[in-house]
Amino acid sequence: MDQHLSPQNEEFLERIVAGGIFPSKAAALDAAVTALRQNNDAIPFVPDEHMDAVEHAIDEADAGRTWEMTPDDWARLRQRARDVAARKNNGSA
Repeated sequence: MDQHLSPQNEEFLERIVAGGIFPSKAAALDAAVTALRQNNDAIPFVPDEHMDAVEHAIDEADAGRTWEMTPDDWARLRQRARDVAARKNNGSA
């Protein structure tokens, strides 16, 4: 697996390994992923349909098909988010 880290994270991992906390960067990253898995509630779940919508929007923007958002557009998006949250809270999302 290729690991592309920010310079700050790369430096932090180097310090962790140099300090003997972990034997390698891979071991430190593995521990980080394990910690994230154990605290799964802290990681927001993004439904596939939302990711598909984001990918579609990126494709549209890349193709030059964009427009300025109006207050009505924003109101529809806010209402859609409320509807999804309500379904999630009711256990149907």
